[in-house]
Amino acid sequence: MKNKIIIVTGGASGIGLATAKKLSIDNKVIIADYKDINQDFIKENFTNIDNVYYFKCDISKKENIMSLRDFVQEKFDKLDCLVCNAGILPLPCGIDTITDDSIDRTIDVNLKGTFKCLNILGNFIKETSKTGSIVNISSVDGLIGEPYGVIYSTTKAGIISLTKSFARYFKGDIRVNCVAPGLIDTPLTDSTGEDPSWTTDYSIIKRIGKPEEIADSIIFLLSDKSSFITGQVLAVDGGFTLK
Repeated sequence: MKNKIIIVTGGASGIGLATAKKLSIDNKVIIADYKDINQDFIKENFTNIDNVYYFKCDISKKENIMSLRDFVQEKFDKLDCLVCNAGILPLPCGIDTITDDSIDRTIDVNLKGTFKCLNILGNFIKETSKTGSIVNISSVDGLIGEPYGVIYSTTKAGIISLTKSFARYFKGDIRVNCVAPGLIDTPLTDSTGEDPSWTTDYSIIKRIGKPEEIADSIIFLLSDKSSFITGQVLAVDGGFTLK
C-alpha cells in the first residue's frame, strides 16, 4: 500500500500502534486516540514522522468523530482507509462481577463507537475516495464467548455483525472486513492480569501473539491483495478457536 490516507483508531498503543507504524512507511496515517501523545512519542515510535498525524478522539462521542472527519477533510480532502481498532475492557468484567458503569462504557466505546466510525468515516471514504477499505478489530472472544469478559465478548461479537452489515451497505464500493485476534502481547492484555498459559496451552501455536502479526493481517485486508474479500472475519489466534 502506498500514498493512501488512513485513520487508525486506538493507534497509540498495542495493535493500533503496530499497524500505524507499518502503514506510515508509505502512507499518511492519522492516529485517533483518547490518549495524549506528543511529537516525542511520534519520533520514538515512527521512522517516517512526516507521514504521522495525531488527533485526540474518544470514539464514544459522535462530535469527536465528526471533528476527526473535518480534520482529515481540511488536511487531505479525502480518506482512503479506516482501521477501527479502538476498544476497552473495564474491570471487573465477569458475569458475576461487572458493574453497570462498566457495561455502559464498554458498549459505548466498543460497539456504539465502532458503529459511529463506520457510519461517519465510512461514508466519508465513499464521498471522497469512491473506493476504499475498512478493517474492524474484533476478538476470538467475539467468536466463542467469554464469561470472564462477558460484555467485552458481546461487543466484539457485535463488531463482527457490524462488519457484515456495512459490507452489504457499501455494496463493494468499500470493502469491510474484520480481524479477530487471539491472545496478543498488548497493554490491554496486561491490564486483565490473565495468565497467558491458559490460552497458549490450548492453542495449536503455543505462544502469545505479537501486535505486528495482527498488523500484517490488517494490512493484507486493507490492501488490493484482498480485492475480492469483503464481509469476512479472519481469526489470527494461533489456532486457539480450533481446539
